[in-house]
Amino acid sequence: MKPCPVTYGSLAQASASQPAAPYANGGQSFDQALQNALSADPTQQVLPHPANTPLDARLSAAAAASLPAKPAGDPQKSTTTARVAYGKQMTYTPAESVKMSDWQKYKDDQLLRNPGGRYYDDTRGKVVDQPEGKSVSWLIGRDVSGVAGNIKNFFANIFKGSKIHYRDEKNEIKQGQQTGLLGTLGNFCRDLAGALSFGAYHPDTQQAVHGFKNRLVYAASKLKDAFMGDLINGVPSSVNHMAQNVLLAGWRLAEVLPDAALGSFQAGRKLTTTIFDNGQVAVEYLTDIVPSGDAWLRVHASDLKKLTPPVIYNLKMPEHFSGDTRWQYVRNTPFRKTIETIGSLVADGLTIGFLGQSGGSSSRRNPLEY
Repeated sequence: MKPCPVTYGSLAQASASQPAAPYANGGQSFDQALQNALSADPTQQVLPHPANTPLDARLSAAAAASLPAKPAGDPQKSTTTARVAYGKQMTYTPAESVKMSDWQKYKDDQLLRNPGGRYYDDTRGKVVDQPEGKSVSWLIGRDVSGVAGNIKNFFANIFKGSKIHYRDEKNEIKQGQQTGLLGTLGNFCRDLAGALSFGAYHPDTQQAVHGFKNRLVYAASKLKDAFMGDLINGVPSSVNHMAQNVLLAGWRLAEVLPDAALGSFQAGRKLTTTIFDNGQVAVEYLTDIVPSGDAWLRVHASDLKKLTPPVIYNLKMPEHFSGDTRWQYVRNTPFRKTIETIGSLVADGLTIGFLGQSGGSSSRRNPLEY
C-alpha cells in the first residue's frame, strides 16, 4: 500500500471543516482571534467565507479587507500581514506583570527609586534581562553605573531635585521628580510671598483670589505650606535624599571587589547580587524611617478635616494613590505599611530618648563644682 500524500491544501481544508480547538488568546479559535485582531480598526473586517475555503485564501482576503486599496502586489505580503495581525492578539505575560508578593513589590519599588540595582537600568527606566553569561566587566560596569548615578542624584538633590522611577497602578514604569534643597527653598519663598500678598501673587493657580474671606484663607494656607510643608518637612527631606545617595554610592562602590573576585562563577554572581541588592533595600529602608524620611512622612501624615490622626491615616490609604507624591511613588501595600509604621515609631522613641538624654546630661552639674 502506498502512503497517501498529504498536501498543505488538504490540511487547511480539513481544519476548516472542523471547529478549531482553543489553544491561545483566552480560548478563542483562530478565526475569532483573527477577527478580533483585524477589527481593532472599525474600518477593518474579516468577511465570512465558506467552510471549504482554503486557509491561504481566507488569510489573504482578511488582509485585503484590513488594508486600504492599493495596486495589486505580492499576495504573500497580504498573508503575512494577516498573520502578524493575529499575532498581536496573542496573550503574553511579561516578567514584570507576574503576580508579585508584597515583599517583591517593596523590593522592586526600592530598587527602581535609586540607581544601583543589578538588573535595573536607571538611565532608561527599565528592568533589563538577567542572562547567566554576563561577563565580569559587565558586572563591574553596573556597579560603577550605580555609583555614578547616585553621585549625580546627590548633586541634583542640592538643586532642583533628582529623577526617580516608580510603577503606576498599571504596573508600568514611570518617571517622577523629587524636590531638591534649593527647589524647596524656592517653594518656600513663593508660598511666603503668596501668603504675605494675600493672594495677589498666586503662582500655583491661574485664577486670581477675590474677596476678603478667600484672601485670608489663601494666606493661611500658604503660610502652612511655607513653614510646615517647605521648611519643617521639605528641607530635611531633601537633605535625607542627599544622605541616601551618598550611602548608596558607597555601598555600590564596595560591590566592585566582590564582583571582580566572584563574578566569573554563576554562584558568585548570584551571591553578590543578592547581598548588595538586598543591602540597598535595607539602606533605603533605614533612611526612610528616620525623622524626615519618606516613610516617616507617610506614617506621620494626618487629615485635620476628617480628624484622622497620624498612623491611622496612612493605614487607610490605598495601595495606589496619585494625589500626593508621598504615596504616588510607592505601592503602599499592607507589608510596606507594617514595616514602615513599626520602624518610624521605633525611630521616634529612639530620637526622643536621645534628645532627653542629651538634655539631661547637659543640665547636670559637675559634683566637684561648688
